[in-house]
This record gives sequence, C-alpha cells and structure tokens, in this order.
Amino acid sequence: MNEQTLQSLEGEVTQLLSSLRGTPETMDRLLPLVYEDLRQIARSQQARLGASPTLQTTELVHEAYLKLRQSEGEPIRNSQHFRRLSYLAIRQLIVDHARSRLALKRGSGRAADTLHEELVSSNGADEEVVLRIDEALERLGAVDQRQAEVVIARFFGGYTAEEIADLLDTSIRTVQRDWERARAWLLVDLETC
Repeated sequence: MNEQTLQSLEGEVTQLLSSLRGTPETMDRLLPLVYEDLRQIARSQQARLGASPTLQTTELVHEAYLKLRQSEGEPIRNSQHFRRLSYLAIRQLIVDHARSRLALKRGSGRAADTLHEELVSSNGADEEVVLRIDEALERLGAVDQRQAEVVIARFFGGYTAEEIADLLDTSIRTVQRDWERARAWLLVDLETC
C-alpha cells in the first residue's frame, strides 16, 4: 500500500471508531479495515515462538478479534490505540494458551479450547519460555511501563521502531533506547529468575 492509501485507511478507522464508539457493531465494521494488521501480528508470533505449521494464522486473528469485540473496557480512540489493543490481546491469548498447555501436562483438568493445541510445540519448553517472558515483562512493567510496552509491541506485535514510536507517540530514538535498556534488563532478569 502506498502512503496516501495508508493515511486514508487510518483516517477511516479513526472516523469509524469515533462514530460507533462502544458498540459491538464497531468491531464488525472495523475488522475488514484492520484484518491485515491482525494477520501481520499473528504471523510475527508464529515466527518468534516457533509455532507448529498446522496452526492457522486466521484462527489466532479470529480469537483476537473475538477478545477485542467482547471486551468491556475503555472505548477505542483511534487506529494506533486499536493496534495496541490488538497486540496486547494476541499476547494474552498466547500466554493463556501456554498456561493451559502446561497445566494439562502437569495433570490438571481439561483446559478451555480457545486455540489449536499446536500453537506451542508439544515438548513444553516453548510454553515455559512464553510464560517466563511474560513474567519478566510484568516485572519490567513495574519498573518502567514504557520499556515494557516497547518490548511487547516489538516481540508480540512485530512492529518496527518507527511503528512503535507512532503507536506510543514518542520519538524513534526514544524507542530505540527503551528497546536496548529493556533487552539488557530482561536478559539479566531471565538469567536470575
């Protein structure tokens, strides 16, 4: 897509969000406009987390869509806010799924089926890595929320520094600094925990 088309699409998304604020119909009309963004986030997660080739990106996108549609929180303000909520929803789906898979392996009762079992490989190591990263991000968020947000946007959203700067309304250089500091903090945290 060219820059003018992207700006037009973002304007349409923001206008739609303003006119239909807080109704389920908002998401129904919004999905076709942001579907490719959601697919990009889901594909990014498959690449980063080593998901099985049998997992369909479409299913993760639809789970995220349902989660966003059913949420009863603050109204979505604009397209950047929607993107942020999208990668946070996908992060939560992946973390919830990893917890369910580990719980099943440890003998607990049957977990709710929200994603295919192939999201995380069957050996359990990937689930543990996802949960360790999630816990480390929670600890980082308590120390520096913006740095945690940068990592989440990059790791779970697959966004570039330029896109994250736009999403967080900050400079590219600030995002780059936050990424470097957060990476160093997370490396130390993951080694000690």
